[in-house]
Amino acid sequence: MNKCKLLSIAGLLALGLTFGVNFAQAQAGSLDPAFGTGGTVTTNFGGVSVSPLTAIEQSNGNIAVVTALGNGVPGDEDFALVRYTSNGTLIGTTRAAFFNDGINSPIAVAVQSNGNIVVAGTASGTNQPSVFAVARFTPSGQLDPSFGNDGLVTTDISGTLPSVTAVTVQLNGQIVVGGASGSGRRHVPPNTVLVRYNSNGSLDTTFGKGGIVQEPTAVGAPLAMAQLSNGDYLAVTGNQLTPETGVVVEFSSTGVLQSTVTPATVVASSPSTPELVNPVIFQPNGDYIWAETVGNGFQRTAVEAFRFNETGVADPSFSSTKITFGGQKVNEPQAIALQANGQIVVGGMSGLARLNSNGQLDTTFGGGGSLATFHVTGLLIQTDGKIVAIGSSGTDLALARYFAN
Repeated sequence: MNKCKLLSIAGLLALGLTFGVNFAQAQAGSLDPAFGTGGTVTTNFGGVSVSPLTAIEQSNGNIAVVTALGNGVPGDEDFALVRYTSNGTLIGTTRAAFFNDGINSPIAVAVQSNGNIVVAGTASGTNQPSVFAVARFTPSGQLDPSFGNDGLVTTDISGTLPSVTAVTVQLNGQIVVGGASGSGRRHVPPNTVLVRYNSNGSLDTTFGKGGIVQEPTAVGAPLAMAQLSNGDYLAVTGNQLTPETGVVVEFSSTGVLQSTVTPATVVASSPSTPELVNPVIFQPNGDYIWAETVGNGFQRTAVEAFRFNETGVADPSFSSTKITFGGQKVNEPQAIALQANGQIVVGGMSGLARLNSNGQLDTTFGGGGSLATFHVTGLLIQTDGKIVAIGSSGTDLALARYFAN
C-alpha cells in the first residue's frame, strides 16, 4: 500500500474519532451507545410501581412510552405517558386518571395518523364497577381536550369484569377497542366485546347497538384485531389456539359476526398487546404470528412462534423454533414486532430474540439469535431500523436500544 493511501486511511480514522463515527459494522443485537448510558435508559418515579406497556416513535424522533404508574397505594394506579428525546433524555411525564384514588390500568396502545396517541384499558373507582377507558394524548404529550371529556372517555359494558385487550385506529380516525365481559354464568365463556368510537370519542351508533358489540359465540377476548380492505374486522384469540389451528373470526363493518373468514388485505391492525401471555401481531397480507410459552425440559420453558393465515390455518412453511432468551431457564413472550424486511422480533420476561421471515432463528442477532436483558413488555422498531425494548427493572422504567444489523 502506498504512502498516499496510508495517509488517506489515517485521515478517515481521525475524522471518525473527531465526530464519533464508528466505521466498524455494529453487530445486530448490540446496544446503541448513542442512546442513554451505553444504550440503556432507566427512570425511577419515586419508588412507586411501574407497569410499562410499549412505546411509539414520534414524527420528530422522540420516544413516547405508555405505562401504568402507581400512586403509593396498593392497586391504585394511573395511565401515564413518558416522553424521551431520540437519544434517551427524559422530557416529561403526563398522568391520566378516570377515577381519583382508583385503578386506572392501561392495556393497549395505538397511534393515529396525526400523531395522537390512543391508550385503552379499564378503570374503576370506589363503588364504581370497571369500565372501558380510553385516553388520547397529543403529540406534545398532553391530554387532548377535543377528545371526550378533556381527553378521557369511559364506556359502561354489561356483564361481569369487563376487560380491554386490544385497540386499533382506522384510517378515517375512528377507534375500535376490543375486549371481553363475563356472562355471569358458570362454564359459559365470556362475550367478545368490540366498541367503536368516532374521532372525537363519541360512540359510533352505526356500529353494533349504540356503538357496542357483545357477541357470546365469538372468540372471547381478542388478543389482536385488524381492519381489512373490505371494511370488516378480524379478531384473534388464544383461548383454544394450538400449533395446529388458530381461532379467528370476522365481524362486518357494522359489527355483525360473519359465518366465515374472507381473506383480504390488512389496512389497520393492533400492535401486539403487553400484559398478555400470548402476544399476536398481524402481517400486512393478513397472516398473523402468535408466540406462546412451551415446555423445554424439567422446570424450564421456551418460546415458540407460529404463523397462521386469515382463516386460522397454520402455515407449514413457517419454522416453529424453540427460543430461549440468552440461555435463560424460564422464558415467556410478551411482545412481538415486525421489521420492514419481514424479520420478527420477540420480547419477553428475560430478553429478546429475532426470527427470520420463515420463522428460523436469526443467528446473526445477539448471541446466536437471542440475548438476555430486563423484563421486556413492549418493542419499538424505529424508522431507522433500530430496536427499542421497553420494560421494567425493579421499580424503574427501562429502555434499551439495539442495532438491527
